Amino acid sequence: MSRDWTGQFFREPIFTPGAPEAEAAAPVEAAAALKALKLKPGSRLLDLACGTGRHSLLLARRGAVVLGVDKTASYLRQARQAAKKLPNCRFALGDMRRLPFKDEFDAVMNLWTSFGYFSKFSDDLKVLKGVARALKPGGLFLIDLVDFDWVKKHGTRRRWDLRADGAYVLQDSVWSGGRDPKIVNAWIVLRPGKSELRSRFVARGYNKRRLYDALRRAGLKPVRSWSGLGAPLSPGGSGRLVVLARKPLFR
Repeated sequence: MSRDWTGQFFREPIFTPGAPEAEAAAPVEAAAALKALKLKPGSRLLDLACGTGRHSLLLARRGAVVLGVDKTASYLRQARQAAKKLPNCRFALGDMRRLPFKDEFDAVMNLWTSFGYFSKFSDDLKVLKGVARALKPGGLFLIDLVDFDWVKKHGTRRRWDLRADGAYVLQDSVWSGGRDPKIVNAWIVLRPGKSELRSRFVARGYNKRRLYDALRRAGLKPVRSWSGLGAPLSPGGSGRLVVLARKPLFR
């Protein structure tokens, strides 16, 4: 797995988490997170890999006290601009493997396959252990990933998307199995009158069993799962795996 693909991929105009399409989907996703995490006015929430803050902002407007953390400075500039009138919503630059928090948050969320990027599985465990430390006892963690079992069953295919900015995006996904399965998604972005851009997205493959095992190893107890934000887990699935876990009250 590439050690340094993230800096090339998580930048505009390759990947735009604040795109109109993503913003349009955010209210339903944020409402599902609000319900799953049992957030109330004053609940402290860590949005891990928050991007431009589309979920953070919505949940802050519902009364949560939100800290969004991301590694991409340009995304955070957009998030801070949007949050100027929300004193209960802050954003910070940081590496998810090195979270400096302990027993501070009622809930943590990590949405839209913002996990599994590192070359070593041990780094994924560092992230989850950092989440466990950051949560108060009894706190909840919501994580949303591509379901690798679904990928193996249904395969991958090329996909063309037309973005709101007029760019066409070709996504060509391949997957590999073995002891450390992963998904590699090559992107080509075609913009009118501009040179094409190429990058790729690489994520470690997780199914329900592997993710539950990783959560337990990090000190978190899986509670339930869904096939999408707000949807019950069904036999056919939707290609997504959403899992809710809890930090035990006592060690």
